[in-house]
Amino acid sequence: MIAGVNLQEQTMPQAAAISRYPSELSEIPLQLNAEVASPSQVREWVAELFEKNHINLAVALAESGLALYPDSEDVLVISALVSEVQQDWPRSIEILEHLIEVQAGNTPAEVWHHLARTLRCDGQYPRAHAVAQQALQRHPGSAELMAMVQELSNTYPN
Repeated sequence: MIAGVNLQEQTMPQAAAISRYPSELSEIPLQLNAEVASPSQVREWVAELFEKNHINLAVALAESGLALYPDSEDVLVISALVSEVQQDWPRSIEILEHLIEVQAGNTPAEVWHHLARTLRCDGQYPRAHAVAQQALQRHPGSAELMAMVQELSNTYPN
């Protein structure tokens, strides 16, 4: 019996998953206490969970971080990255657009590039092209944005 479950009653894959669960939890680097984590702690913990392949926990913590700190750049950036890796394009777009609002005109080229890429992945090609062009005007030296505009112009001409 592990965690109140009789392993003999489970299928082999279920038994393996249940028996591994307690050891996986012991690997989690979080030391939770009654205090609320700071935005930078949330970012670090999500990154650590993701690196250790605890994807569901990373997603849950990122969403919790957004609930606590909806305007934190730290939390918005890591949440957008988690959404991108999960290929949840609409969620990633939503988070990146909010991040751009929060950054109030000081958005780095990399964030614009992520937004254009997620729009492209979501099938919003004209919008991705427009965002990439707008971003390139703000960051004319960005090789990533130049390449994105060129790719979108060649692949999806107006």
